[in-house]
Amino acid sequence: MSTIVVGLYKETGSAKKAFQALIAAGCQETDIETFGGADSADKAAQGLLGHGFEKELAEQYGAAVRQGHTLVAADIADNDADAAEAILDENGAIDLPEASAGRKADNKKAGNGGTVEQETLQSVKEEVEIGKRRVAKGGMKLTSEVTETPVRDTVTLRDETVDVEHRKVDRALSSDEEKAAFGEKTVELTATTETPEITKEARVVEEVVLSKTASEREQAVEATARRTDVKVEPVGGKSGNKR
Repeated sequence: MSTIVVGLYKETGSAKKAFQALIAAGCQETDIETFGGADSADKAAQGLLGHGFEKELAEQYGAAVRQGHTLVAADIADNDADAAEAILDENGAIDLPEASAGRKADNKKAGNGGTVEQETLQSVKEEVEIGKRRVAKGGMKLTSEVTETPVRDTVTLRDETVDVEHRKVDRALSSDEEKAAFGEKTVELTATTETPEITKEARVVEEVVLSKTASEREQAVEATARRTDVKVEPVGGKSGNKR
């Protein structure tokens, strides 16, 4: 049985040194693949998938290659896998640049050059806080409205006129009349008429007041706080990196 061991490198030179160190340790050149450059990222991911890597982990390695890293993958006999991983580590193998949140996958088995995958599940506890907020529940609204009501009444109006009457008189003047008879004199009489006059006075006949009363009450409130726990149990099956 054999295992695929991988090492990720920032520098191409470090990847070449790791390649040469594996050859020097007895690994066959045909059993080692090197992936570098964005155009080889998909090939790297597909190659790891073909060797039994999980899709997420394979895609992460492909993304790292696309970002400019170099990946060295070697098909090593199971009993030599640890030594090969140590060689990859000694030549500068690094962790994956990033992992998906909440579920991380890397190759920590032998430093950074191994093929053992690590899956992480998070234990999550939900915190519940019970408070209160003010909510409008309806009320009353006052709106003033103007209406017009015709008012009819009958009033008596007085009209005056001035008339002129000429009377023929033939009599002697009294002594008093004679004294005043030849003086200039003006007599004036003015007629008046009445017209309707309307006066208005606004008077308050009613007041409508809005008021509200606040009261307090206690109410029991229930909520559910969720929690996710991780259960650990052994399972059987084959290693995902062996063929």
